[in-house]
Amino acid sequence: MTGRAAVRHWRAQRVSALALIFLVLWLVASLLAHLGADRAQVQAWLGQPIPAVLVAALVVVAFFHLALGVRVVLEDYVHTPWRLTTALMANHVACGALALIALAAIATLAFGW
Repeated sequence: MTGRAAVRHWRAQRVSALALIFLVLWLVASLLAHLGADRAQVQAWLGQPIPAVLVAALVVVAFFHLALGVRVVLEDYVHTPWRLTTALMANHVACGALALIALAAIATLAFGW
């Protein structure tokens, strides 16, 4: 990774971590407010635009942050170039696929599919 790319990576990790702090605090407060609610009530809450967008943003930012963190670990511990390339691609595919699955689950709850 070049110096400029490393700075972008570092900055992206810090910005995503900061966003996660606020999104997780909001989610915990929201879930505590809905403690004891049944599925229909949570589904109605998640069907509103703002909670649905914030939960989706939490998922996207969390998996983006995960991909960045795993990349650092892979770059530190995988020394064979072809293995590193393969592992980095697998990291991106896995994080992307898991994010899509989570977004589909949120959409299922939000839209009642």
